[in-house]
Amino acid sequence: MIPLMGSDTIGGEGTTGALELRHGPENELLVSKQLELKIVQVEVAERELVLALFQAELAAFETQYRYALGARYARLDELTDRLEAERDADDPLPSAEDEATAADPGQDGRRGENWAWARGERGGPAEPHRRSTIDEAAKRLFRKLARSIHPDLAANSAERERRTNLMVAANHAYEKGDVTTLRRLLESWERSPDAVVGTTTLAELERTMRTIDRARERVADIDGELATLEASAMGWLRRRVTKAADEGWDLLAHMARELDRQILEAEEELVRRSLGVSA
Repeated sequence: MIPLMGSDTIGGEGTTGALELRHGPENELLVSKQLELKIVQVEVAERELVLALFQAELAAFETQYRYALGARYARLDELTDRLEAERDADDPLPSAEDEATAADPGQDGRRGENWAWARGERGGPAEPHRRSTIDEAAKRLFRKLARSIHPDLAANSAERERRTNLMVAANHAYEKGDVTTLRRLLESWERSPDAVVGTTTLAELERTMRTIDRARERVADIDGELATLEASAMGWLRRRVTKAADEGWDLLAHMARELDRQILEAEEELVRRSLGVSA
């Protein structure tokens, strides 16, 4: 970080007005950093586009997957439940699996995967948050953060919006007594370009360098988001489907045929049971 001289301050009140540029090494470094910032901003925009395109492609693949297999998994789950109910009726003694499920109510008793998510089902409503007692550490952090980021301190509308969003997050963390989040918000603010106040070359240089750091952090975040999507179940399946297509066969169609076979077998067993015919 560049040490700020004179009236320039960080996170407090300072001079306002036009940028005061002076000839010298600081000004040359500022010009160099401004050029670097433009390059990094282009990189961020390119990575954002890559992320948006991948998200759109993955969403389209998930739609294709649900259309091809979602109803089949739902039908197989239904038949499996009916078969298990009839088997339980024939043999009322609890199995080891039933005992394990009874011991752990959260365990899914179905065979295979639980594909409820593929049918778009959601879990039950979350329990309402119970406000805990707010300790002194949270109060101190919140007061310090509020003094630094209050929207009334903004110099323009864009900065006011950023400060307002931070204030909302700070209020939410304070309501929960979340000291960790409050500390993270404060540390993030103290490293932000908006925390630098002043109009001299050194102040603008510090803001530019912090903006570069933020942009590089965003590039790293995007790469992390891409890696997470790639490693997800849907990302893995999409790669398998793509690889199969490159080899000349349709993996989703193969999966559909296999599900149809299992559905037919389950339906035939239900018919046999209804007629009292053993397999």
